Amino acid sequence: MRKQYKTYNLHLKYIHLPEDQMFGELISIVLEHLLTRLRLQNKPQAKMLVAHELAARSIIEGLYQVFGSRHKQCKLAVPKSDGAYGSKDHQLTEYSHTAVLRVLDALESLGWIDLEKGIKNWGGENIPTRLRAKGRLLQEFERTKYVWRKMGPKHRDVIVLKDFDRKTKSKVYCQFKDNNDIRRWRKNLQIYNSFITQHAICLSIDKHHLEAGLIAKMANDQYQLDSVFGDNKKKPRIFNYLHVQLRRIFSRGSFQKGGRFYGGWWQFIPSEYRRYITINGLPTVEVDYSELHPRMMYREANLPLPEGDLYDLGLRFDGKEYDKDIEPYKSKRKVIKTYINAMINDDRGNFKLNNRQIKTIEMNTASLGAWVNKKHPIIKDIKGKGHGLRYQFIDSQVAEKVMMKLLSQGILCLPVHDSFVCQEHHLPELQIAMNEAYEEVLGVVPQLKDPEEFLTDFEPVFYPYPNDMYLDLTYMKNQQQGSQHDQFLSSYWKYQQKE
Repeated sequence: MRKQYKTYNLHLKYIHLPEDQMFGELISIVLEHLLTRLRLQNKPQAKMLVAHELAARSIIEGLYQVFGSRHKQCKLAVPKSDGAYGSKDHQLTEYSHTAVLRVLDALESLGWIDLEKGIKNWGGENIPTRLRAKGRLLQEFERTKYVWRKMGPKHRDVIVLKDFDRKTKSKVYCQFKDNNDIRRWRKNLQIYNSFITQHAICLSIDKHHLEAGLIAKMANDQYQLDSVFGDNKKKPRIFNYLHVQLRRIFSRGSFQKGGRFYGGWWQFIPSEYRRYITINGLPTVEVDYSELHPRMMYREANLPLPEGDLYDLGLRFDGKEYDKDIEPYKSKRKVIKTYINAMINDDRGNFKLNNRQIKTIEMNTASLGAWVNKKHPIIKDIKGKGHGLRYQFIDSQVAEKVMMKLLSQGILCLPVHDSFVCQEHHLPELQIAMNEAYEEVLGVVPQLKDPEEFLTDFEPVFYPYPNDMYLDLTYMKNQQQGSQHDQFLSSYWKYQQKE
């Protein structure tokens, strides 16, 4: 039997359009070629022309963002089936099926795309038609390079309510009526999304580190997000600096469950790469709330917190005293943290350690569970009951307050559920905002982790020289100028100068 495979595609449904018309000339060529091939007897209706233009602009922009993903296997997924288009949430609601097919035909006729027809794979998954740019279109992308753009709003609604269909085992979208809370959440997030599109957020890493390191890792079929919250399936992830706008997603058909912020590209990269984030070219810092959900668990039960590190189960290894920042405790603590938070958040109660985690912690799931229950007997009462979704709603309220407090000061912070990234020189303001927001929502003082030091591939490079050291400016300049970080940031500053 052939091996099942996961696709590495950027879907047309998730294409964000920028405010500019950078490829306006190419779009015009496609539209003119499209009309020539149609050989219409009468003048086309205005509605038809608008549909053609939206489809052409979105597909060309999608191909450009695929080009920017820097991975040869990444393609733009564009369904050809009419069932993929309509008014339902899972469908392509913005596009005309006919217009999309006509644009694809024109692009193929011009020799601007490689098109791979859709199939049903061995796993039963419907794989849409997939495209990559070639010919003149690819040449234009290569000339333009991958640049910063001010993105327009994408989502029909930034507030999303989902539920779980127990028959199909899938998530479904729910219709809902607005109330004062929902209107306030929507307004705040729209203001935040408008603010974030005015900034350039990227990674201070060189070309090799980006392509052979980060992108290769994310494109792997076995790639899995670090967090146990949300979508944690093993699947390839698209790398795209232009995905910066957020939605707030509530769960189980309730506006008291979930509510966290999703959609920013920095949420989908491995956690160790967040230390390379720059905002407008400046270094950043990330600050986490410590032991967030375990502390909520004890607070809700009106029980005192155990002393010390809540993820220290009393296990000791190699005769070493416990220190969460050194090995072997650092790696083992990460597994314990994952397990405890899974017990709080997994409403199905079937979380199992994987082979790597078992090897790290040196015990199976049942044995670790016994140690956790000994340290935290309360876990037995809440395991498998989905308390985490209620805790997520609480921490999403905290996150909204942090984001809006800093925005009112003109400071951008990037949410990563229970942590936040901002420019390094705004660390004091971030810590104050996190403390105040937590106290406002929970009525107690939080514990914040120490921020981790910013990393960059563009540090000064010194070489030994007789009796001294010298700075290799040429090497540094070449490393930075060949990087996507430099291209992206340079285009941002050009835009700012025009403004």
